[in-house]
Amino acid sequence: MTPRLATFLVFAINGAMMGTWVAHIPWLQDHLGISKATLGLCLLCMAAGALVSMPLTGHILDSRSSASVTRAAALIFCLMLPLPLLATSPITLAAILFVFGASGGAMDVSMNAHGVAVERTLPKPIMSSLHGGWSLGGFLAAGVVAIAAAAGVDPRLESLVVGVALWLSVLWLTDRLGSASAHFEAGSGFALPSRAVLLIGGLCFLAMMTEGAIGDWSGIYLRHDAGASAAVAATAFTGFSLGMAVARLGGDLLNERLGAPTLIRGGMALVAVALGGVLLIGETVPAVVGFAICGLGIANAVPLLFSAAGRLDPPGPSLAATFTIGYTGFIVGPPLIGLLADQIGLPKTLGLLVMAALAVVALGGHASATKPTMSSPDGDLPTVEAGRQGRDQDGNPAHGRRRWPASQSEEGVTRSPNAAQASVASLAQTTVLVYDRPYNLT
Repeated sequence: MTPRLATFLVFAINGAMMGTWVAHIPWLQDHLGISKATLGLCLLCMAAGALVSMPLTGHILDSRSSASVTRAAALIFCLMLPLPLLATSPITLAAILFVFGASGGAMDVSMNAHGVAVERTLPKPIMSSLHGGWSLGGFLAAGVVAIAAAAGVDPRLESLVVGVALWLSVLWLTDRLGSASAHFEAGSGFALPSRAVLLIGGLCFLAMMTEGAIGDWSGIYLRHDAGASAAVAATAFTGFSLGMAVARLGGDLLNERLGAPTLIRGGMALVAVALGGVLLIGETVPAVVGFAICGLGIANAVPLLFSAAGRLDPPGPSLAATFTIGYTGFIVGPPLIGLLADQIGLPKTLGLLVMAALAVVALGGHASATKPTMSSPDGDLPTVEAGRQGRDQDGNPAHGRRRWPASQSEEGVTRSPNAAQASVASLAQTTVLVYDRPYNLT
């Protein structure tokens, strides 16, 4: 087995962990008899655990190989899968979810770092396909939950069996991740994000908030607002994950054919129409189809925005700030949805996500149409045009080509390193202000 395939499967296992957990949320809420607001606060504890563990994992990667850190984090995370469903009160659930989120955050950072290291050894980028593996794993795992629920299997037993199977898979796969590794050099610094970074980060915040909220609350919407059974409710995340997996696996081709601005704006417009239709119709089957279409539309927005941020000068801090702002939306958005849903109802609250998607449609073109310069770090982004895979005339990997307006030249513009590399290196070293550390890949 090649390191690339092993890494792909590790991403899929992480997606399967999240798919299993998210598909069980409606059952857990009914089992504990808690309100949407209380559930939202518990999910916020999960987010807090992830925020604590991510920078700590980055420091561990200073001295440990990314493969070894990925192995340790994944083995711990898989052991955590049945525990949230064993909670007997909101307090115990919150405590368990804090540790669950911390172990998941550690696996997320380390596997992405290793994905960058493996990509560095190959002639073409692979990060999109790795994230496609994550979506595929979530889709398959949520499907297993739906089948088990229809068969009357106790969710606690199902999660235990799946957790053990994933743990054994990790034990075997992580011995085959290869020798490539990511580590960071000494040195650090603080920098305030530029106006262009804030624009892209704001769009990432809206897109990732929408993604996280649909993932966490689509099943509950089907169960309590559309009147679906527990088995059917579990298919909400299944359809959403399937849509994301399909779109991500074909994202490179779509980017080449349509261009990044069109793909971002068109995808988020599709999300707005599909989600609006789900909420207006309010029926089970259209909702499942609509959530799958939402997955298709939103899948490539965040990867393309991160890629655009990597072309701002300086690329490291730009990506760090963009990831921090965007991930904040991903982890804080779903709990806030729960708190607000208790006040105005879940359908109206999810309607706010339609507005968020439309905001990305309106501003997405500005985040991918202009250029940065050394003298104007607050400038916007260059437009990205996909190029043929392989190597350019200087012998460097040809991941894409810049397309500049005829009146502009590339003189005086510093080419950025691979966006995915800078993103993983900086995401683990960020706070409210950007904390960026340069790194080497060996």
